[in-house]
Amino acid sequence: MKSQFRIMAVFVAALASGTAFSANADGMSTVLGSGDGAQGAGGQVNFSGEITDAACDIVSESTNQNVDLGKWASSYFKATGTETTKTPFHIKVKDCPQSVSKVSVLFDGQKDSAESDLLAVTGGATGVGIQLIEADESTEVPLGVVSKEYPIDAGADGADGSADLTFYANYRATADKVKAGKADGVANFEMVYN
Repeated sequence: MKSQFRIMAVFVAALASGTAFSANADGMSTVLGSGDGAQGAGGQVNFSGEITDAACDIVSESTNQNVDLGKWASSYFKATGTETTKTPFHIKVKDCPQSVSKVSVLFDGQKDSAESDLLAVTGGATGVGIQLIEADESTEVPLGVVSKEYPIDAGADGADGSADLTFYANYRATADKVKAGKADGVANFEMVYN
């Protein structure tokens, strides 16, 4: 009788203090304190996607390419935002199955500390980052954001398709004063198929 009375007293004290009990997945009680916020109705998260039968092949010269952005005097960069001439580069895919009609690129790499959309440079130069740009030569492709979609050119008579994706890169000043030095950068990329 005393033990029942003690249990009842603990339960009443918990209710008075604003603490609630709930059962978790393995049946154990979890204490929800008043600092946990109000409990309300939940919802659901629906995921969708598709596993394709195959992907395009990346043409070998596109996988490990070197793009020379040129040599620029630090005095060229007059203020934050000054950009150099855009240098084109290509990512080519081939042998795309008929189920793939469009392709995009997701660039990633070490982000510039001042402007996270830009690729950071290594080698000594400071106050500058590398900007990636779409084929229109004006739309930036921020790191970690998928580029615009490029159509796959279907092969003749139902043969596998291909695409030649053009991008540009340039230096952009991230500070009013740019310090001279090597300004190398590495961008990794992944293909995104639709």
